[in-house]
Amino acid sequence: MKNILQRLLRQHISVPQLAGYAFAALSGMSIIFAAFCFRADVRPLFAPEKNFFGKELIVVNKQVSLIAAFNRNVTNFSRSEIEEIQRQDFVRSVSCFSSSRFRVKACTEASGQMPYFSTDLFFESVADRLLEVDPAVWKWDAESEMIPIIIPRDYLKLYNFGFSGSQGLPQLSESIVQQVTFKVYLTGNGKQERFSGKIAGFSDHLNTILVPEAFLTWANEMFGDAGQDEKISRLIIEVKNPADPQIAEFFASRPNYEMSSNKGEQGKLSYFLTLLIIIVMTVGFLILLPATGLMMLSIHLLIYRNRETLDNLILLGYGRKQLARPYCLLVLAVNTATGIVSLLLAAYARSLYAPQLEMLGAVSASAFRWTIVFAVAFVLAVTMLDMAWIRKKIAG
Repeated sequence: MKNILQRLLRQHISVPQLAGYAFAALSGMSIIFAAFCFRADVRPLFAPEKNFFGKELIVVNKQVSLIAAFNRNVTNFSRSEIEEIQRQDFVRSVSCFSSSRFRVKACTEASGQMPYFSTDLFFESVADRLLEVDPAVWKWDAESEMIPIIIPRDYLKLYNFGFSGSQGLPQLSESIVQQVTFKVYLTGNGKQERFSGKIAGFSDHLNTILVPEAFLTWANEMFGDAGQDEKISRLIIEVKNPADPQIAEFFASRPNYEMSSNKGEQGKLSYFLTLLIIIVMTVGFLILLPATGLMMLSIHLLIYRNRETLDNLILLGYGRKQLARPYCLLVLAVNTATGIVSLLLAAYARSLYAPQLEMLGAVSASAFRWTIVFAVAFVLAVTMLDMAWIRKKIAG
């Protein structure tokens, strides 16, 4: 009896209209899901925890001139200069870079995709509170043999897009580099000791090689020249508002100071990328809305043509919800099939751009899982609206 009722109520179904709705909905949903997934994938590029330097910070140094070739002290900050900066209204705090006062050599063993490397390095540290990094990853004490290291992301780009091609070496993603453990030799003060090093992350803001503050303090005491005074050549200024015009005015009045911060440019890039994705998703919605209207029009015509049948069935004792169920099931089936195919198309689009983004460390492992959650919620929302409209028409 139930199957007879469904066949009776689904008379006059227009297959071309349903196919037109399915195609338009497929186009709109595919664009929306692909844009959502892309935004989720590139989000780590703009997340503070990915950059490891997420506060409102400015790095300041002095310009290197011809005089600096004969007297390096001209590029160092004096105590009075630091105090002057600290007194400025736009400054929240001023911190200094600490540099290694010993020789550092690092080397890797050739294995898998990782080629052999051997190079001299230098280490610097900043106050741990300035780095937005997991304390468990950045922890070091005198009993630790592993040194966590943060390097500039540009170093990896130079290797991948410059050095590796000229030397016939494989390109390396961030995830591969972070899995590699290498040897680190510290030499100085008549001592030498070997440690293990591991890349804990990459920075877009600091063009230096960072190690934990606790490690560098210990290593300078152990291997550094005790008679060598620590020179302060770079400062980190935490500002209250990076858009404050006083910042530009202050540094314009001191032409020998150089200020470096790409936070503003990154914010603009993030804004324009978000705007672009919103525009793309809006296009998807503009395609989907007429498709949804076509679906509702098709159901409306179907109900209109079956109005006499519906009225007779109501007189025979059938409930309005029972009569609406076949149309609701039809909408659910079409929307579910369209949503699944749209997800598959979004997954295919992701497979095309993922290899390029992975080289930048931008592919998020959870991006597609969140896209699935979004897609399910989206299809359910559209289907619930369709069903509510159907029940209203049946009741009318």
